[in-house]
Amino acid sequence: MHDRISAPDFDTVWTKIEQDAGQLSRNTAWMGSWSGKGLLLGLPAVLGVVLIFVALLSFFIGQPLFALLCIVVGLALMIPSVMIGLRHHKQASDQHAQQVVAPMIEALAEGMTATSATGQQAELKASYDPQGGIPVSVLSTSGFIRDPKARQEDFISGTFGDTRFMLSDVKWQSSEVELSDESKARLERKRRREERANDRELREKHGVHWRYYKERQQRGGSLLDFVPDSIKNSVQEKYSEFEAMSEAAGPSMVMFAADFHKDFSSKTYLLPRKTESQAIRNFTEDSAAGDGMEPMELEDPGITKRFAGWTSDQVEARYLLSPELMLAISDVSDRMGSERIAVSFRGSWMYFAVVLDEDRFSFQLDTDNDGGYSVAKAIYEDLVTFLSLVEHFNLNTRIWSKA
Repeated sequence: MHDRISAPDFDTVWTKIEQDAGQLSRNTAWMGSWSGKGLLLGLPAVLGVVLIFVALLSFFIGQPLFALLCIVVGLALMIPSVMIGLRHHKQASDQHAQQVVAPMIEALAEGMTATSATGQQAELKASYDPQGGIPVSVLSTSGFIRDPKARQEDFISGTFGDTRFMLSDVKWQSSEVELSDESKARLERKRRREERANDRELREKHGVHWRYYKERQQRGGSLLDFVPDSIKNSVQEKYSEFEAMSEAAGPSMVMFAADFHKDFSSKTYLLPRKTESQAIRNFTEDSAAGDGMEPMELEDPGITKRFAGWTSDQVEARYLLSPELMLAISDVSDRMGSERIAVSFRGSWMYFAVVLDEDRFSFQLDTDNDGGYSVAKAIYEDLVTFLSLVEHFNLNTRIWSKA
């Protein structure tokens, strides 16, 4: 935590949530156990996975009907137990958000402050919406979010001192990656090559009758054609529900946006050299040039190792990315334990995103058997870290004046 920031000690906050967190921990202990309810739900899921594995082997050894039977029975065993488990997890997550996370944010809003070098004190004012998210228009303005319509949760907004901010957990694995025109053209060329190769193979095998066999091939002959549409539609509906719940428990991209107190005429980006295609978009020299940008030389070796810089105004970018700010970005990158971090300056706002492989703020099973203390403390420390970004990046210091 920044040395000028003061936040309530976690143990004082814990006394307010200990009873609810402990009750939730006890009520969900079965989820991580192979006895009782955990065994009743876990065993069918395991048997379902085994049967699907057997089905794959049966396809390879030429037993398609047996394979289809294994798939049907396997899904019938697996899907209900997985769905029930995910529903229990969602109920626990909703309860955790209201009884554990919300009170911690309230405690921070009441007691978290920052003192500037001149002695001026900034206070935190924040609200929390477990199911909310940063507006799509704001995410789009960041310029590097791959899919601004991706699922979000754990939305925190407010002010820290004079600085407005928004913070949200973006479920980047739910992103629908939009292919570039170049990628679409490349995939189309590949499809045509494969189609020509298939045509040649059919001509060699069937002679003048090859078109008949191609038409049969295109119509398909899958065993799934014998499955009634009502069953296939039901399975698809259940799978969509399963996908939505599993995405909600998936990894996070924590997105932080704050008013930088200056209307920039330029666009400046720091994009990670270690990329994640579903989360953060990157630029090539051609795509950057098409957007009026060019590579930016970064003087800090640590920043250069982590980020590729792009800007439409080299002079303004150097003012924005002061040595102090770059040091702060590098420090925060170290604390987050992720190399997939992106920063941009657009309009009057600074955008900061960190891609993580775990769900950052949500309910986790109590594996330490301490009544949920360790889980709650980890979330509390994360909240303090992210809410401290306003002060860490020195955004309350009026270096700029709005014109």
